[in-house]
Amino acid sequence: MIKKAMIALGLMTVMYMPLQAQNVDTSDVESFDEILVSAQRFDQKRRESPRQIEVLSSKRLNELQPATLGDALINSGKVFVQKSQMGGSSPVLRGFEASRVLMVVDGVRLNNAIYRAGHLQDIITIDPFILDKMEVNFGSGSTLFGSDALGGVLYFKTKEATLGTKKISPYANVRYLSVNSGMVVNGGVQFQLPKIGLILNATCSNFGDLQMGKNSYYDVDPNFGLMPKYVTQMNNKDTIVNNEDPYVQKGTGYKQLDLFGKLTVKTGSFMHTLNFQKSSSDLIPRYDRISENTNGVFTYGRWDYTPQNRDYLSYQLKFGSDNHMNRFTLAHQNTEVGRVTRNFGAITERTELDRVTMNTYNFDRHDVIGNFTLNTGIEYVTNDVTSKGTNKKITDNTETVTKARYSDSGATTKSWSVFAQAIYNIASTGTVVQGGFRVTGYDLVANFSKSNPWKLPYSSIQFSNIAPSFDLGITQMISEYLMIKGSVNQAFRNPNVDDMTKVFDSKKGVKLLVPNDQLQPEISVTSDLGMAYTLPNKFMFEVGMFHSNVSNLLLDQKGNLNGKDSMVYDGVNTPVYQVTNVAIAQISGAYFNVKARLYKDLWINASATTTAGIYRKGTDSLSQPLDHIPPVYGQVALRWNGKSWFAEFQTLFNGRKDARDYSNSGEDNADKNPAIGNPAWQIYNLRGGYTHKSGLSVQLAFENLLDLRYRYFASGVTAGGRSVSCTLSYKF
Repeated sequence: MIKKAMIALGLMTVMYMPLQAQNVDTSDVESFDEILVSAQRFDQKRRESPRQIEVLSSKRLNELQPATLGDALINSGKVFVQKSQMGGSSPVLRGFEASRVLMVVDGVRLNNAIYRAGHLQDIITIDPFILDKMEVNFGSGSTLFGSDALGGVLYFKTKEATLGTKKISPYANVRYLSVNSGMVVNGGVQFQLPKIGLILNATCSNFGDLQMGKNSYYDVDPNFGLMPKYVTQMNNKDTIVNNEDPYVQKGTGYKQLDLFGKLTVKTGSFMHTLNFQKSSSDLIPRYDRISENTNGVFTYGRWDYTPQNRDYLSYQLKFGSDNHMNRFTLAHQNTEVGRVTRNFGAITERTELDRVTMNTYNFDRHDVIGNFTLNTGIEYVTNDVTSKGTNKKITDNTETVTKARYSDSGATTKSWSVFAQAIYNIASTGTVVQGGFRVTGYDLVANFSKSNPWKLPYSSIQFSNIAPSFDLGITQMISEYLMIKGSVNQAFRNPNVDDMTKVFDSKKGVKLLVPNDQLQPEISVTSDLGMAYTLPNKFMFEVGMFHSNVSNLLLDQKGNLNGKDSMVYDGVNTPVYQVTNVAIAQISGAYFNVKARLYKDLWINASATTTAGIYRKGTDSLSQPLDHIPPVYGQVALRWNGKSWFAEFQTLFNGRKDARDYSNSGEDNADKNPAIGNPAWQIYNLRGGYTHKSGLSVQLAFENLLDLRYRYFASGVTAGGRSVSCTLSYKF
């Protein structure tokens, strides 16, 4: 029903002839000339890109008032996001998720050797307050960015430390979110001199437990999602207690600190930039695990991510002219992910602590000769992984060494790449043709001690591969306002340390993943076809379709270790599974976006995306539902732009996901939804903001106005109920 309504709305909007132009913020209607940062690694006009690209500016991020960057994506209505806990967000691009979606910050990849194929939460370590913009590049992106970009690239561009007339600009933001009694305090200062620029920024977030809506969407089970009881420690003993408010999801709150600094110095014709980012959290409870119970019997007494830290330091050197630019980037990143788990009633808790050190070396060159643009580059990336396991008795704090999550004697990956991207602009015909090619070499070595508890039949896992990737695209201006575009792209994902060496009970007593030393890269070929029609400051309509074929798809399959098909893990005999290249997959879908002026400064903005995916274990086998495929989703918003204020009414919606359409892999978390599947839902939000000439601004939002209770597909935590959010900002 929702899908049909959105199609009808799109057709009506196409037929609508906008009124005469008024003076408005031109960012409300996208221009074909909009400058993008990430599409070709250097600035490129929107009309030259054959890709579907969505942009969230810093202004829009502030209007959405997100608790995290994942929440900003959710409220944009342009990207589907899965959540296992409040301190998590796992974006899904065109049916691909986690390690099959590449995240890039200021030209440096964030995906490391232990990004898993299930659900991730790393995006919340990027502070929304430090971003100039966030770009979502849909579709294969391996030619320019390498492995992992099967579904697309999330590109985060941080604010620039600008040069110019001497100026000191302090600023502060305070945000309150009633749905979790959350407080976000942000402050910083920007220094500007003719040859030196500096930004310093700090954000402290403190979120309480998340409250769900009281009006259930689950007709077959009106009490679905409620938390009448929860587990707590009393006298060093796990105890089940009654929840005073069953609409409060106990064990979802957490704290986080984010720091950012950027220094830019100009020496002659050289531009030097130092970029520092740090994100740390005390502990982030994994709600889907700590709430897991059968007939009131809880599985876990504790399940926390602690710590979850990310450190980032880069140096960038730029020199040359606009038409002949060189850029050299060195980046060093440290990531720490800890998992502390304890079965309910047990006195021993296990800590898995994984550390990754990643170094990146990039050299890019940008040349423009007449109507011809050539972007070339080389890249070298290393990952060093250490993984440790510790058992601790909570009664006396004694510790012993136990199983690590990954190879217990360390693992390394090394990757080198060379690439080139050519763009030819035929101005006389309005045609832009582009094509690119990349070659990537990759090596992985993971070592296991002789005393490893798994008694593996090998002491190391080694993998080497050279993978080509390519893209070819065209955009054609049919008229001054109408453009069509199409592209074909090949992408790949090399198996990483998580794929090849992980030991993890995906579901207690049901699935235990163990290492596999026989894996090959996943390869996808994606075709895109789209059309866009724009009347500047009046109207924009974009529609497109996409299709991906994936070979060597990695899936969890029943396996064996040392001839045994099950093992005792945490005291429970559990079937053994291994990640294996066993399938081919097909993913297809369509999207549309529309923006139009209805009257003076009143605008409508709507978007919708639908995706379908299947896989087969061989060409002659029956097709099965692919995991990570969201139902139809999108948003419709009415917005009035004043001179110094705005008001917006928005509805976010998701379609129904029937139980028969869930993957049997377990990644869709069918057990976290009613037996019939996830019902369709629709929520309503109201936002507004005002900026005074003094520099003081206030943003106010009322979200989920009807206080509806719902979950995003594949999520293990219920979304927030009715909420009031307020942000006070001041630029001194």
